[in-house]
Amino acid sequence: MVFCEKLLVPRVISDEIFYLEDDEFAIPIGEIPVPPDSTIDGVVTVSVLQCTPRVDLALNEIFVDVVFMIQKELTITTPEGSLIPLEFGFRLERTVGYRKVLPLELEAINPDYLLDLECHILYVTGTDVVTLHPSTIDPVTGALLNDATCDEELTIQMKLMLIQDRQMTVSGCDPRHRVDIGITV
Repeated sequence: MVFCEKLLVPRVISDEIFYLEDDEFAIPIGEIPVPPDSTIDGVVTVSVLQCTPRVDLALNEIFVDVVFMIQKELTITTPEGSLIPLEFGFRLERTVGYRKVLPLELEAINPDYLLDLECHILYVTGTDVVTLHPSTIDPVTGALLNDATCDEELTIQMKLMLIQDRQMTVSGCDPRHRVDIGITV
């Protein structure tokens, strides 16, 4: 007797590694005087909020629209040891294009390969280089001005898989892979 089961399995259409940059320069620190020789460090958390595939047959490309949430928790340490906490977050939207797969080639093989595509994130990693530019000194009063800034060079690396759920019917035990052997006494 053969039992059949229906399974839902992901079909991998393509996978690729993408690099995204978000460089910002002269970001104002705010109404905080930052003395010379201060340092900055902290943690940047990158979360993927949305990952949406898009097929463009006219351009013969598959794009993925990605929305990130970037959360930064930074601390400025002054030469005297005082700590100035900074925290901010923002959304970052980027579009990446697959280079290893062409929709017209997929369509020629089987048009169904372009239907119901989903984005599967295998990993997200990155680097963030933050450079602090302390406050300048007022030439008249000698006081620190509130003009400190920082530069940020964020690079995000992520591996995305383009998948398509596929329903398959499989038999629990194929009769060609089974044999009944009689016992000899």
